[in-house]
Amino acid sequence: MNLHFNQSLAKNYHSEPQKVRVLSEAWVKENSYCTNCSAQSLAEFANNKPVADFYCENCNEQYELKSKKA
Repeated sequence: MNLHFNQSLAKNYHSEPQKVRVLSEAWVKENSYCTNCSAQSLAEFANNKPVADFYCENCNEQYELKSKKA
């Protein structure tokens, strides 16, 4: 598992919250797995879905990503 962000993804953003969102979403997309069924990747919901950010295509488990710069 890669524990580093791809910093180049945030170069076009000026707002710190936007940078953190872009970096963390990309990291989850590349490195996470379903904790319910162990599927090797998660799919991404369309932006601004009120309930969740990612889901498992295998078992339909949903995940919400919360991130902040701290």
